[in-house]
Amino acid sequence: MPGSSFFHADFSPATADDSTAFCAETTFRDSLTGVTRVYYPSGRLQQFVPYGDVRRRVLHGTLTTWYEDGTMSTKEDYVAGRRHGDLLTYYPDGALKRRDRFDKDRSGVGNCYAPDGTHLPYFAYEQLPLYPGGDAGLMDELERGLRRGLSPKEINAMYNEGRWALTASPGSWKREVLVELVVAEDGRVTNYQVVRSNAPALNNAALRAAAKLSRQFVPARRDGQTVVSYFVVPVKYAVPLPPRQGQGLSTPRPIPSRW
Repeated sequence: MPGSSFFHADFSPATADDSTAFCAETTFRDSLTGVTRVYYPSGRLQQFVPYGDVRRRVLHGTLTTWYEDGTMSTKEDYVAGRRHGDLLTYYPDGALKRRDRFDKDRSGVGNCYAPDGTHLPYFAYEQLPLYPGGDAGLMDELERGLRRGLSPKEINAMYNEGRWALTASPGSWKREVLVELVVAEDGRVTNYQVVRSNAPALNNAALRAAAKLSRQFVPARRDGQTVVSYFVVPVKYAVPLPPRQGQGLSTPRPIPSRW
């Protein structure tokens, strides 16, 4: 992680000679702690990110961001990786937009303000993307999509795992694929990837199911503004055991996780 890296506004990689690239520079204070400074393509400072542990990305201190003209945008206090202290956000003209107080990642009802300083009804700083039908609806659609989309090769792989599961330790026959969805500001899923899996034979089936989601998300919001979000969906299922004599093989049925 230490050193400099370059990226575009959508966080895709960039090079040092790209005039549209943001630059992140990380420096150590000692062998453990340090800071990352992120710069706009113009060279102006965008973020100051303090770490109690740079390599593990544990935030510790006051994370501060600025608009490109140098006006402060946000101030967030962290202690050992958790929000603890003030969360302040500002309008581009410098007027206070929000004041929240956190205690070990927990926040009560804070205060939200209009540009003229009048109070607004409170709303949460971060709101996760929401799929129509909620978590249960999303998991049900992924489950059905995975089950219907299994190829003969994938079914055979699961059957072979079932043979192994007969002699495996209790609980080891359970499988899980974690799929990360990139949800755009308009709620569309623009990318997806497997971030962890203990059943590689079903990775592609899980991705195909994610690609065929029929509806858009209600996009995530941060401080009232829609933002791109990275949403990890766990899909759990049980390895199908080999059929007894006289029985046929059935398609494995994923068991959706509970969030």
